[in-house]
Amino acid sequence: MKKKMDLLMYPSVKLLTPLVLGITVGDIVDIKPAWWWIMTVCTVIITFVVWQWKYTQSLLLLLIVFLMGATSVSMKKQTMQIRLPNQTITFKAVLLSNPVVHGKVIQTDLIIMGEEEPMKVKAAILRDTITNHYQSLHIGDGIEAYAYLEEPMNFSDATFDYARWLKFHGYAAETFIRYDQWQKVKVDLRPMSFLQRTSLAAGIYRQKLMKQLENNLDGSNLAIVSAMTLGDKQLINKDIKEDYSITGASHVLALSGLHLTILYGLLMLLMSWCERLLPRTFRQGVSELLILLAVWSYVVLVGMSSSVVRSAVMLTIYSFVTLLNRERLSVNTLALAAVIMLIGNPFNLFDVGFQLSFMSVWAIMLFYPLIYEAIPLPQTKSLLVIRWLWRMVAVSMAVQLGTAPLVAFYFNRVSLVFAISSLIAVPGTMIIVSATLCMLLLNPLPALSSLVGKLICTITEWLNASLHWLANIPGASIDNLHVTVLQLIIYYIMLMTVWLLWSFFAEKIEFK
Repeated sequence: MKKKMDLLMYPSVKLLTPLVLGITVGDIVDIKPAWWWIMTVCTVIITFVVWQWKYTQSLLLLLIVFLMGATSVSMKKQTMQIRLPNQTITFKAVLLSNPVVHGKVIQTDLIIMGEEEPMKVKAAILRDTITNHYQSLHIGDGIEAYAYLEEPMNFSDATFDYARWLKFHGYAAETFIRYDQWQKVKVDLRPMSFLQRTSLAAGIYRQKLMKQLENNLDGSNLAIVSAMTLGDKQLINKDIKEDYSITGASHVLALSGLHLTILYGLLMLLMSWCERLLPRTFRQGVSELLILLAVWSYVVLVGMSSSVVRSAVMLTIYSFVTLLNRERLSVNTLALAAVIMLIGNPFNLFDVGFQLSFMSVWAIMLFYPLIYEAIPLPQTKSLLVIRWLWRMVAVSMAVQLGTAPLVAFYFNRVSLVFAISSLIAVPGTMIIVSATLCMLLLNPLPALSSLVGKLICTITEWLNASLHWLANIPGASIDNLHVTVLQLIIYYIMLMTVWLLWSFFAEKIEFK
């Protein structure tokens, strides 16, 4: 058993806790940023005054972090309050995403170029089924349109706060454009920020990679591979989504630590061959820098979702502490990654992907060692496969402990076959992602690329069929669950209590 983990020993955890509380309170309490700033400055002054009282000063420092969290989210909410025109206007915009057909309209993201800062808008464009003019629209195209911009709103019977979700993801408005009220034009991109232009360029290149995937894949195979490698889940049909949801394997379709770890491992293998060409003194530092550059380039390419950014931040911290010969992966590393992301954008705290991503890794760090060592297995070669299987099951059980209540809260469902599905989905994902990267590299060689594509299709079809069979087992999941926020809080308090008691008694048993 590893030495008992004392969460109080980790400074990043001490910072994260008041920061999260501050962001939560700042979102609930409607106070202008100026008042939060005044409270923060006053607290800082008081902290300097009571410098001789160490415990009081420590509490005041935590209060400062709390107030900074509240201030940041209050300022962010203020920037979202954009005054929209109260009449129909003519505007120029650029498509930030490839249009997707939904019934009689196509849906896409626009960035409108105005006199002030560019504005991100969720748009629905009515299709002209006679001329099919809408089919000429692609990501990166410029249009001139005549439409009315309105505040994001929820449907009257909606249970999900869609308007809040849009605002937290940077959308200032929604708009509906008739088929005869837009035309393609050339739009100047200079008003866009560097990050916006980079994101747009990444989206265009992502579509080129999609075209390469289409050369060797189609149907459900293309849908699964594009989700696992490029973060594009638009092609996945409802039946496949349902199978993955029931079996608890949805996480393999959303880019996260698993996918980035696969990429990181492949890059490490590649750099181990290239390091021989570099002087010994610079080998490790240069290889780590090149790997991180490639990892962050991939993060930008796939759209910078919160789960994949979390993984990239953790891998970056991991690389730096590796060079310093420190502890590579810990709760402190995870908390530091969360602090960095929340400072960058406090609204990340309310993102489902952010919450599930961090809770799953947190649960693995805390519960995986306890679960795995609950059944001691001898370190013999004959038990290698059994140890690997038990390790996979232990990781899956730890993740389920950390994320099951959140999944029930947001999606009203908990899978009961998650342990079995993980034994199928995780290895399958590792093979599919690795083979897809190989196929893209072999694109100049059509014969070899096609051969790898057939292998990917075989693995993908096997994965879908296996999860479909699991999903149809009676009692594969518990549906129609309704979890409240209070129940969530009670659950995680109980979970931490169980962990503390389990760790205490496990350490006592080992000591005896």
